[in-house]
Amino acid sequence: VICHLGFYKVILKIMFKVIKKSKFGRIGELSTNHGLIETPVFMPPATRGYVKAIDSSDLEAIDVQILLVNALHLYFKPGESFIKQMGGIHQFMGWPHPVLSDSGGFQILSFNKNKNQWAKSNEKGIEFTSPYDGSKSFITPEKAIEIQRDLNVDIIMVLDECSLNKGPKAKIKESMERTNQFAKRSFAHYQKLFKNDSNPPLIFGIAQGGPYEDLRIASLKFINQIPFHGIALGGESIGYDFEKTLMILDWLEPYIDQTRPLYSMGAGAYPENVVDLIKKGVDMFDCVSPARLARHGGLFNGEIIYRNNNLSFCSAFAKGILKISNQKFKNDKGPIDQNCQCLTCQNYSRAYLRYLLLQKDPLYYRLATIHNLKFMVNLIKEIKKFIYDD
Repeated sequence: VICHLGFYKVILKIMFKVIKKSKFGRIGELSTNHGLIETPVFMPPATRGYVKAIDSSDLEAIDVQILLVNALHLYFKPGESFIKQMGGIHQFMGWPHPVLSDSGGFQILSFNKNKNQWAKSNEKGIEFTSPYDGSKSFITPEKAIEIQRDLNVDIIMVLDECSLNKGPKAKIKESMERTNQFAKRSFAHYQKLFKNDSNPPLIFGIAQGGPYEDLRIASLKFINQIPFHGIALGGESIGYDFEKTLMILDWLEPYIDQTRPLYSMGAGAYPENVVDLIKKGVDMFDCVSPARLARHGGLFNGEIIYRNNNLSFCSAFAKGILKISNQKFKNDKGPIDQNCQCLTCQNYSRAYLRYLLLQKDPLYYRLATIHNLKFMVNLIKEIKKFIYDD
């Protein structure tokens, strides 16, 4: 398809198509070099090249379709050149399915924010402090694309300057405009690097704008002009402040390109978040919280219910989380969730999991992570039934 989008005239392969749409959201298919992804999809973060406590066979049994790695972390350790020598990220991880790489814009913010040393950016790129040895590092949009090329991922994310949830509007506008220019340069470099590649990876743009409606709309309009394969919403507001995330999605709804997948970065901490995101039209999301909560004793418990033709998340526990360390589970022979079909719920009791957690045994971390990730995957499957059935 020859597209004339703003300052671009390119030939695009249509990699995404919508299969079904209803008031509960939509179902789509995204084609990648390592397989077809059915959206909506939750992407467990394998930030440094692994999901803590579980392996590829566990992830496949959970029905995970795609993993997310962080290009910046892998750039520092073990290095993108090393991973390239090892045959690419799929070979290195033992994961034959799709992989998306985050360029690291949010991580640059978090690396320095915790140390009260803010990243310094200019029109060339971003300077920041390495979390590994404290040295100064500098990355450009072009370098970020090259790192992800060497990782050989299926979906590349452009380098963005992550906008704060709070701050002077003028500063956030400057950051947003820099992100827009980074996106333009990233796409140009992507075209240069893969001009002779018959099956290049996909590339997604990122819209910023912080907590300001006009900046969010302006950024999305700009990113829409560039023929990325997908559009992502980034910034500290997204996911970090979920109510603000939903508000931003409402602002942007009239301007979202429905022909491309929409990715809400860092969102999806809790099951009810996933329900809300899908109903807002989001196709892809990721969050470390489900696996992290599991390792710290927070296990999802709940059920999908039908009520007044609306999809709701119902739970007997706050946010659907069962605190397995609680004394009341000491003699509980039941599973975490009686409706869950995961390996953990089919074979182990709450009492046993509580015992493992108190012993700090690695088996607990594996079983708990399997449950929380499977719960998220199954929740999305249930939502898809609503969509298919109108």
